[in-house]
Amino acid sequence: MAAVIGTNLSYILLAFLPPIIWLAFYTREDRNPEPKGLLFFVFLGGMLSALLALAAECGWVATVAGSCRGAVRTGVSPLLVFAGISLIEEYVKYLPVKFFALRRSAFDEPIDAMIYMMTAAMGFASLENLLFVLPVFHYSFFAGLEITTNRFLGANLLHALSSGIVGFFLARAFFSPHRHHFIALGVLIASIFHTAFNYLILTRSDIAQGTLYIILLLFVMAVMVLIDFERLKKKKPAEEEPTGEGVGEK
Repeated sequence: MAAVIGTNLSYILLAFLPPIIWLAFYTREDRNPEPKGLLFFVFLGGMLSALLALAAECGWVATVAGSCRGAVRTGVSPLLVFAGISLIEEYVKYLPVKFFALRRSAFDEPIDAMIYMMTAAMGFASLENLLFVLPVFHYSFFAGLEITTNRFLGANLLHALSSGIVGFFLARAFFSPHRHHFIALGVLIASIFHTAFNYLILTRSDIAQGTLYIILLLFVMAVMVLIDFERLKKKKPAEEEPTGEGVGEK
């Protein structure tokens, strides 16, 4: 029994450790750390948003491809399927931030938008990791370790970076009267990068140097996010006049 419990805990650790590492790396950019309790709830909300995404994605794939499980209709473009999935995931990762963080007093400077978005993304990625790791439970710990490593350098990093991009546009919405337009634009741009990543993962064996394109895509996103962090760290709420409404208000 102890061995079974220990193995289960090992797989849970494998699922949660990579997103937490990325989260720790990026939260260091915030010179005024956010409340731990609020970060926890946003992280938990990100995990719940992954379940919402699964249901929505199943509906989307069933609509455009005929089935969300098993065979799909011929002639369906993978780009169309991936575009819908990416849009769903980038939007649901925003929801925990909208409902848990935007109206809180702790959300008091533009860089907070990126911190909370990436926190939600890592909650999302943790549950995704768990769903990928658990099926190999009966094979070996090392099979789970290989999956986790690949996701740490791929999908987990993608989720952090794409939500970081949404967070930057959310930060711009912090002072803008057109805040909803900024948020929608951020989700759209993040979804385009997300779609490109998924498509390259699917076709990398058919494209010359496909893996190199994936690395290049993630590199470009990482540079964008780091530049965005630096821009927002220099911007304080007092530099511009608020619109009179919080970002999360209707």
